[in-house]
Amino acid sequence: MKVDARMLIEELQKMHSKAMGWIFIPELRIGTGYGPGKEQRLDAWAINAWTLRSGKNRTSNIRRAFEVKVSRSDVQNELRNPDKRWHAYAVSHEFYFVAPAGLIRLAELDKDDGLIEWTGTDLKIAKPARVRESMPPRWSFVAAIARRVNEVTNGL
Repeated sequence: MKVDARMLIEELQKMHSKAMGWIFIPELRIGTGYGPGKEQRLDAWAINAWTLRSGKNRTSNIRRAFEVKVSRSDVQNELRNPDKRWHAYAVSHEFYFVAPAGLIRLAELDKDDGLIEWTGTDLKIAKPARVRESMPPRWSFVAAIARRVNEVTNGL
């Protein structure tokens, strides 16, 4: 079975279901304008709209950014340009690469990066992302979220 980015994004959406309190947004641009830095796009982004409880830990509205990779050359290009991930880090508590199993070696990842792998039947977290502090969202990012949700729900 050939794995493509769309299939991995669909599987991510199942993993971040509405039933579990997630709002999942595929192909989300970081801003609303055009020009330098405005076209940065996340393959997917999710926010948990519920407070997560785990033992003594309570995390409200955890945000995750995802970069999907399906070819080794794409992985190598991404790893050569770690500054590209700065925008994803800025709008999330956790950053994950998503790829077919074995495509990305754990030793290649930065300490903050997580890895979710497609096993052939489902997605598994191969390396949990480190939970980081996140900047408050800019209004242009909030507007980009609203615009994308409107596009997805209204078929625009």
